[in-house]
Amino acid sequence: MATVAASNIVKYGYISTTKLKLYTFGQPRTGDKTYAAAHDALIPESYRLTHSRDMVPHVPPENLLSYYHHKNEIWYDNDMTIGSKHVECDGDESKNCSDGLIIKLSIQDHLHYFNTDISSYGVSGCH
Repeated sequence: MATVAASNIVKYGYISTTKLKLYTFGQPRTGDKTYAAAHDALIPESYRLTHSRDMVPHVPPENLLSYYHHKNEIWYDNDMTIGSKHVECDGDESKNCSDGLIIKLSIQDHLHYFNTDISSYGVSGCH
């Protein structure tokens, strides 16, 4: 939802592309290659953060109805604690980041970002 909203905000002139930076966490594929290219042109500073084997960024499958990610993935293949190393991939579906995994099967990695249990984060007042 965030990528679609951000694309529309820029496309319809509510904010300049130079004033918008988008960061998403565990984002599923939201469109096809045409959408990804349009998003990349509208929001060049757009970053998809992915935690290790988080399965959500891999749905819907790339080969189903031509779903495709926009570019700039920041992939943490670890526990995401302070100082953890990450890989930056500026391609749309780069095999050098999470799309290169053979098995992508962890809902737990989707629920834990930066060593925080996201499923209870908002409920606890973001503490």
